[in-house]
Amino acid sequence: MPASVTILLKTAIGRQSCLLCYQSSDELLCPWCQQDLCLFNLQACSYNLLLWPKIRQGLGEIRYQRLLACGEYQWPLDKLIKGLKFSRSPRNARALADLFYEHVLTHYRPWPQAIIPVPLHPSRYRTRHYNQTMEMAKRLHQRSGLPLAEVCKRHKATQAQTELTGAQRRRNLRQAFILTRPVPVQRVAILDDIITTGTTINSLCDVLLQHYPDLQIEIWTIAVSPLHQ
Repeated sequence: MPASVTILLKTAIGRQSCLLCYQSSDELLCPWCQQDLCLFNLQACSYNLLLWPKIRQGLGEIRYQRLLACGEYQWPLDKLIKGLKFSRSPRNARALADLFYEHVLTHYRPWPQAIIPVPLHPSRYRTRHYNQTMEMAKRLHQRSGLPLAEVCKRHKATQAQTELTGAQRRRNLRQAFILTRPVPVQRVAILDDIITTGTTINSLCDVLLQHYPDLQIEIWTIAVSPLHQ
């Protein structure tokens, strides 16, 4: 086979379609779609979105010390998250985890000692066949080297949070999680794909803090709901 044909084949195999505009791209998100990303200026809030009133006032009572996110839940982050959650796209998990790593973790130190992915109830897992948060956590583990701590499980099958009001969300997630193994570190990051009211995260924090009152917890998420304004 001529050398020129071999080079062309290698180039074609190495390229892929952008997850947003579907044009041929060397990256999961092409340069043009990357420019469309409206990301938080985390440096302005000292890498803690809880210091930003627009975000903080929409979360009610909190159980953690720090919140980190890439941006608001709007185009194009919403498209990527929906593709991850409902289309079982591992490419979306990789793209979102890489975005979090590049936008947040490359500039933020010191890191927590472990990542706790928000667990999925077995019945929901049987429907979706994978946990989208775990897929992102695995990629962040690859990029950062931080261990994954699967220390909790979701033992209560809850109604989808998107269908509920704030008060219903809190009742829905009451005692939804249980601790299944010891937490081996003093500082952890709970990872979720999106934060809306923070009810899920607070419920998981409650379980951890019941057993480890001095545990330091921060929340890592891709997007925060734009309702926080």
